[in-house]
Amino acid sequence: DINSEGITNLGKGLGTQIKIHTKKNNPRVIVGHDYRSYSEEIKSALKKGLLSTGCHIEDVGLSLSPMVYFAQFNLDADAVAMVTASHNENGWTGVKMGIKKGLTHAPEEMKELKDITLNEKFSSGDGNEKQIENFQQVYKDDLIKDNKINKKIKAVVACGNGTAGVFAPDILRGIGCEVIELDCNLDWTFPQYNPNPEDLQMLHAIAKSVKDNNADIGFGFDGDGDRVGLVTNKGEVIFPDKLMMLFSKDILSRDKGKIVFDVKCSNQLENLITEQGGIPIMSPTGHFHIKKAIKKNNALLGGEMSGHIFFNDKWYGFDDGHYAAVRIAEILTNSDKNISELINQFPQSFSTPELNITVTDETKFSVIEDFEKNCNLDGEKITIDGLRVNFKNGWGLIRASNTTPKLVLRFEGDSLEEMNEIKDLFLSELSRICPNIDINLD
Repeated sequence: DINSEGITNLGKGLGTQIKIHTKKNNPRVIVGHDYRSYSEEIKSALKKGLLSTGCHIEDVGLSLSPMVYFAQFNLDADAVAMVTASHNENGWTGVKMGIKKGLTHAPEEMKELKDITLNEKFSSGDGNEKQIENFQQVYKDDLIKDNKINKKIKAVVACGNGTAGVFAPDILRGIGCEVIELDCNLDWTFPQYNPNPEDLQMLHAIAKSVKDNNADIGFGFDGDGDRVGLVTNKGEVIFPDKLMMLFSKDILSRDKGKIVFDVKCSNQLENLITEQGGIPIMSPTGHFHIKKAIKKNNALLGGEMSGHIFFNDKWYGFDDGHYAAVRIAEILTNSDKNISELINQFPQSFSTPELNITVTDETKFSVIEDFEKNCNLDGEKITIDGLRVNFKNGWGLIRASNTTPKLVLRFEGDSLEEMNEIKDLFLSELSRICPNIDINLD
């Protein structure tokens, strides 16, 4: 649990860290908040800490995370701090923060921030604050102006009553789509389901609305708008690695380069990137890892299985679910195929969604270390994030979640039977190596 004093200390630590990295006495920090019952209170406490270190705050108000990232570029600011709990239920909160443009804090920056804050090594100074009026419209207009479509597309737009409801319908209408809104009114109690495009309840609701309305496509956005989920005109739920295949083929048809994807993605994505003349780069899971890999490799595109998609060909390289939806509409308008036909042109494989086993934050990493050391599975072992084992007929993965007290697993096979065999092999090994874990997949 956290309180206002703790958040203010976080602001002091972050402000100190920003001054260290920018070497400025009064760095400019973009601050925003999501639509939660307490987010403005949290933001006020955070700003109090930032101001005490000498930071100049530019508050863009009710925001999406990508809107705050965009503001750092658009207003040429030194850092960002976004108060959001993303897709989590009401009662959670957090701060997404970054200093270098387009990047958020990686583990090394978090360790530094923790050291500054716990040891109260705070800088001091005289900061000031100003409200940036109507920045929501600046962000919307930027996504709309160069992305108009010339084809009729009827889209179901689902926001799970999260902050994206203020943005997604306007942006998609603005580019020329006919929009059918689903749970786009703001309600921090999330009466239907949490705004999470990985949640099957949300995806099935989108699929039903697509079929009921004879829509061309369905989009689902998470609570702070940095992720997107896709449902086809036939009501098919599309995993983000398949969506990455669509984007990779489109981008590589115009420009050859590197594409980054996380360790949970299908082998078919890596194969397609190579076949299209691109260079595939596998990364650990986590949007900070993907962003770092994109910057390091000057990659054209990045993405991960959670639905974070990062365009760096003609966009800024950060994750933005709304911009990803705009790019899907662009692909549709330039094709004579519907979205189902475009997706189903790719090779079929059989894969599970992300599976979770509940453990504890204190034990999750030691469980993965034990599994890596003692695993007897025979295949190519990749250890950049947990353990992924590639077999001739598929692969399996086990890793520790970055954000929750869970183990994360995913399996893929050339057939349904082979996928299940690989899954059973992994779970059998986990049971042998860690007999005290309750292997109850959810």
